[in-house]
Amino acid sequence: MTSERSALIASVTQELLNDVVLFAVGEGIPVEPLEQPVALPGMGEVDLSLALTVTGGRVDLRPDDGGRVRAVAFGVGVVEVRARTYTGEEAGADALGLPQVPAPIPVRVEALLDPVVDLRPDHTVTVGIDLATAELVSLLVDPDAEVPEGLDPDAWTSLTQMVQVLFHSMGSDLWAALGEHVGHLGAELGEDVGGLLQQLGVAPGRAAVRVGSGTLTLAFAAGDHCSGRAEPVPVAGKRLGVGLCASGLDHLGRLLLERALGGTRLPFEIELDLGEQQLGGRLRNARVFDRLPDLRPALRTEVRPRLLEGRLELALQAAWVELPAVVPSIVNDLSRRVGGLVSLVPARLRFPATIQLPVIPDSDDTLPIHVEELRVTSNGVGVSLSLD
Repeated sequence: MTSERSALIASVTQELLNDVVLFAVGEGIPVEPLEQPVALPGMGEVDLSLALTVTGGRVDLRPDDGGRVRAVAFGVGVVEVRARTYTGEEAGADALGLPQVPAPIPVRVEALLDPVVDLRPDHTVTVGIDLATAELVSLLVDPDAEVPEGLDPDAWTSLTQMVQVLFHSMGSDLWAALGEHVGHLGAELGEDVGGLLQQLGVAPGRAAVRVGSGTLTLAFAAGDHCSGRAEPVPVAGKRLGVGLCASGLDHLGRLLLERALGGTRLPFEIELDLGEQQLGGRLRNARVFDRLPDLRPALRTEVRPRLLEGRLELALQAAWVELPAVVPSIVNDLSRRVGGLVSLVPARLRFPATIQLPVIPDSDDTLPIHVEELRVTSNGVGVSLSLD
């Protein structure tokens, strides 16, 4: 069962998304050839073959597009036209009185897409778009493309006009056929990613998508065991904003410590208590017997985090020993007051505010991610990240 609260909210800007699109396309994405019957005026039905290679693209995020992402893709298509004669034999474009297409045709496709990020109960994650539900805005021969070398400009113009007539005759039928032909465009992430999301408090299901002016936001619903709530982080430029609920940060802190120790399970328990730009911590030994009263003492700390000159600074504000509840509360109050004297000593730790993430799993190539802003509240934490 879930609530309207979010365990994780991610906001990405249009500028950053376009960089990701550029990286994803790379040297080109080929699409399997599509065969589609087309009815041409005065010529009857012909078969159109389109072998498309996507060479570039961009997104345009507008709040008036009904929550969809407006995407423009550029590519080149090898176009072939065939028909059947009265005797049933196959004939090429020349038999129809149409010129042959000697070079790939530059294509521009604009469509409205529904992004999909779905966390399944088996911990796998689906990321991508479903072309079958996409809405075609336009399918055109790219008017800004250059004339191929060695071809006469006037002849090339005539060819592109012919292909444009074919595209126009097909209308939305070609787009529907392409969507059915390609199906889902995206990736399946492994159980390690989905398992981490669930541990951060995310409930299985599809993320809610909101498209604003230049910003795409994904909100993941909170599960029953999530405390606090994620809040959206305003971003601009080439930025990624991430909001995480309080219990998610608690788990993430333990996970990072375990990785720092080489994957060894922590022999103690750590609990985080968030406040306004403040991190409270409770450190105590792991329980041996769950049925006995909890008489473990704990080391309590209060730390104030901030970003300073490109580094993450943790300034210790207080540190004291908290005794079990069977001890009179005045003892713990006195210990807390004495522990506050730590703030008089400049006890500060500084870490690089840059995280090196692999470009692809098990790769030596890394991508630096910089923490630009940090906000801590009692509900959770929010960070603004930039990629170089």
